[in-house]
Amino acid sequence: MLRLASLKAATSIHDVAALLGFRANAVSYILYKLPDARKYTTFQIPKRNGGHRTISAPLDALKLLQRRLSDLLQDCVDEINAEKKRGNRVAHGFVRARSTITNARQHRGRRWVFNLDLVDFFPSINFGRVRGFFLKNRDFELHEAVATIISQIACFHNALPQGSPCSPVISNLIAHLLDIRLVRLASDTGCTYSRYADDLTFSTNKRDFPNAIAVQEGATGGAAHSWTPGAALQEVIESSGFRVNAQKTCMMYRTSRLAVTGLVVNKKINVRREYRHNVRAMVRKLVTTGSFEVLGATEANGRVVLEKRAGTLDELRGMLGFINSVQLYNRSVTSDIARTYLKIV
Repeated sequence: MLRLASLKAATSIHDVAALLGFRANAVSYILYKLPDARKYTTFQIPKRNGGHRTISAPLDALKLLQRRLSDLLQDCVDEINAEKKRGNRVAHGFVRARSTITNARQHRGRRWVFNLDLVDFFPSINFGRVRGFFLKNRDFELHEAVATIISQIACFHNALPQGSPCSPVISNLIAHLLDIRLVRLASDTGCTYSRYADDLTFSTNKRDFPNAIAVQEGATGGAAHSWTPGAALQEVIESSGFRVNAQKTCMMYRTSRLAVTGLVVNKKINVRREYRHNVRAMVRKLVTTGSFEVLGATEANGRVVLEKRAGTLDELRGMLGFINSVQLYNRSVTSDIARTYLKIV
């Protein structure tokens, strides 16, 4: 456990800087000399379903420092899991070798799938929670000065900023207690649980969905049909320092389309039909006219708005790569089934 041991042995800003590949005076300048107004550029981008997301983009030097910290903490997590011979199969967002695909496959072909979001996931994790975690967590128990320096690198305006490279790994570390409690609740109620960042999913094949997880309200169908988190689930989330986004809860049934983190999970993992059609149309437009459009964030009159704009080849490659990754996953599953069958016969 070389990386973790080195971090636990650190006692000063010089030690932390060396671990992150920086000079101590450079880290000191970024943290203590550089004015807060210059450390981040803050702006809002519109969400597709309404509202805005606040992004705090760090200065290049700070961003590199945060990326190095993220890599260090990811290495520490890998060492801890290897040493304890444990694999966290619950958290899938911002985790090495995990993705929306690994998250979605936990819930494939279920009778019920319940999705909910947490409110202000990153901002709800403040400086004190970050520092306290690195001081008291049994896997870390860092020196007070080191825990403080890490928290100063990671936090902005007393919270983890959305836009920092190290916010994801730190949020997963702190949300691990939430995951442990929700795994226990899911096990007790016959459900499967997984989390992708602030997106929580529960699924089951039971005849009736457990009311400890979600409760049906209103009419039994149509627009008035709705589900809310059960009292037990609500209590676990709030006692872990988070809050449910009441506007973003969704119950899905086997007789309709089941979707988890943007992927369809009824029979096999698949990309939404609308997404495939849109990407196909973009490719056709590019081939026939030499350009295509995407719905994305653009700046207009000093505000960032969501509207159609010219797309780039990198964006199209990313979309095609995403579709291809899902297809490759399905092929690998089919191959595994075929190999198992041949062994049996």
